[in-house]
Amino acid sequence: MSAVHTSSMECTITLSEEERVQLLSFLKQALHDKQIEVHRTDALEYRQFVQKEETLLRGLIAKLQS
Repeated sequence: MSAVHTSSMECTITLSEEERVQLLSFLKQALHDKQIEVHRTDALEYRQFVQKEETLLRGLIAKLQS
């Protein structure tokens, strides 16, 4: 079995207030779409995948709102 290496990359992006608001709007719409997708998904593995994406979107939204 091979070892799995994960790395974290930190990135800083400078956005104008208008860009931040627009990006936040896109992310909120994507989150809404993911919530609907989770609700309509029966396949367990795919549901878990979509739930991870939903969690990621929630984290991004939280960062942009702070």
